[in-house]
Amino acid sequence: SGKPFFAHIMTTSNHRPYTFPEGRVKMPQGQRNSAVAYTDWAIGDFLRRASTKPWFANTVFVITADHCASSGGIAALPTFRYRIPLWIYAPAQIAPGRIERRLSQIDIPPTVLGLLGMSYTTRFYGEDLFALEPGRERAFIGNYQKLGYLKGDRLLQLGPNRSVEEVHPAFSNDQEQPPIGLEPILDEEAVRYYQTASYRFTHGLMGDLPVAPVPTVRAGVH
Repeated sequence: SGKPFFAHIMTTSNHRPYTFPEGRVKMPQGQRNSAVAYTDWAIGDFLRRASTKPWFANTVFVITADHCASSGGIAALPTFRYRIPLWIYAPAQIAPGRIERRLSQIDIPPTVLGLLGMSYTTRFYGEDLFALEPGRERAFIGNYQKLGYLKGDRLLQLGPNRSVEEVHPAFSNDQEQPPIGLEPILDEEAVRYYQTASYRFTHGLMGDLPVAPVPTVRAGVH
């Protein structure tokens, strides 16, 4: 219709039974590696077809994941399984490059808006990666029982019945993550993030901002 738009596409192609349409990749059905190859084909096919559209040059494509092939492992929250790809692709707008800094999915919207040079008022808990001071990087990982707050070389885990534990995260393979002594400041930061987010969501406070918004304190900062 000639107006700016936002579109969200979610795929579960890399899940059992790992099947896909015939003729896409020359690999057998029912295998995880085949499903990965098909996902790669599908992303490429999508971008090739998008490149023929008049809106392609003014579109930013953001491609990411939720976790690796499996989110489970030896540790309660196996850190290495939550290292996921993030591609921000806009060949006519953004110069190619590779950024090696820690961020979470919640940081994607403010980072993209920062790349677009947009000014906005928001209740985002995320940060613009390119405006974030060094040393403040952190990430959130979790499963159906535990919530994790990853900062530096420490992973704080919040569990049922208010259990709190800090472990040394394993970034490269599936192994035990040995417990370490609690760092009170990290503990408080993690609780503030999760508790205020839960409260705001359950009380309907994460919706549209009023016309004249009041300043919102960022959890985990103050």
